[in-house]
Amino acid sequence: MQVLAIEVCPMDRGGSRKKRHKSFANVDIISNLPDVIKDKILCCLPIKEAVRTCLLSRKWRYTWASMTELTFREDDFDVGIEEGESNNFIYFIIMVLSLHNGPILKFELNARRVHLLSPGGHIHRWMLMLSRNGVKDIQIRTKIWRNYKIPSSFFSCEELEYACLQGCIFQLPPLFTGFKRIHTLHFIDFCAAENNIGELVASCPNLEKLILSRLLSFADISIHSTKLKMLRVDGMFKHLSLVTPHVSSAAISLQVNTGYVPRAGCNFNLSQFIGSLLDIENISLLGHAFECAAHGILPGKLPRLLNRLTEITLEIDLGNLKEANAAHCLFQVAPNLRRVELQLIYRGYGTPTSDFWDSIDHHAGLFNNLETVVLNNFAGSSAESGFLKLLLEDAPVLRIAQIKDNNKLDKESLKRLLKMRRASKDAEVILL
Repeated sequence: MQVLAIEVCPMDRGGSRKKRHKSFANVDIISNLPDVIKDKILCCLPIKEAVRTCLLSRKWRYTWASMTELTFREDDFDVGIEEGESNNFIYFIIMVLSLHNGPILKFELNARRVHLLSPGGHIHRWMLMLSRNGVKDIQIRTKIWRNYKIPSSFFSCEELEYACLQGCIFQLPPLFTGFKRIHTLHFIDFCAAENNIGELVASCPNLEKLILSRLLSFADISIHSTKLKMLRVDGMFKHLSLVTPHVSSAAISLQVNTGYVPRAGCNFNLSQFIGSLLDIENISLLGHAFECAAHGILPGKLPRLLNRLTEITLEIDLGNLKEANAAHCLFQVAPNLRRVELQLIYRGYGTPTSDFWDSIDHHAGLFNNLETVVLNNFAGSSAESGFLKLLLEDAPVLRIAQIKDNNKLDKESLKRLLKMRRASKDAEVILL
């Protein structure tokens, strides 16, 4: 503990210095700070260092035991793959929680290494304690193959505002009434039964951010919410239905198979999702989102223009008629589009098309406000070249067209790209 020592050398009226000193030693300013300030200080330290403050003085002996935020990161410990090292980490967490006194507003656990957690046992006990201490923020990241069933006590955390869980099996308890205060839900590497996700969202009236990363479910997932502002969905489903009118940022990445499940499909109602959007500003459709779309986006069937939509990111086979048509419909309803990024792929199935993009009127004003386009994995196929030609000739304010070919194009193909006519005199084609 550092102390403040002040040396005082008073002056007499004549200005001469008196040769006597008075020291005020051992003035412990930090220990006399309000408890809320000391709590903030401890919460900024790695938790091992926070606990060690018990050695400073009697006043600090139990201060750490009332910390409102507990963060356990394996990187702050000497945790390797040995079971003994992992056990030391576990024992430390158990010790801290058993001696803790008072509310725990935030609990964060980063434990992704082998032998770190028993299959759910520790988490069940810890979650029960958290549910009784007014927790508002829970973040548990564990090894992907050590999936555990989310404890029922998690669903009784009435004050919860933020939750991030990894490596879990998700199933709602029958008497769950919802999280009334939660604004962010993030699930990673998890499995879900039935439409539990949709039911959870429906029971969270203030939920604004929903992130589902690498979700595996063979159920029908239906998410309807008028409160969501940000939506991220990545995974494999039997059927996916999304109605989220006030989402401003959306990223949908769908998979059709995994390493341990034979080719399985997902039926995604893409037209319904796009048609429900009112406030969308940026959207990403990745993986097999277009392929999984049951009917694509029907031309002329979308109810409104997406005037706020300024950025579109797609993973797409421009030579596939279904995907090309869906992308074209999306561009048509985005009159204020500023940026387009395409991850170009070749799926090798579906109805092919080579002249779809050439058949579109190059002066239809499809890209009137487009400023930036990025084409990744450009191979120079007739469909890809046709799309690039349309874009360059129909984008009067285009500034940058960035093309990444991964060394697939020969010199003659590169020359043809650079010679394409451009509607914008400021357009710069950058080849990477």
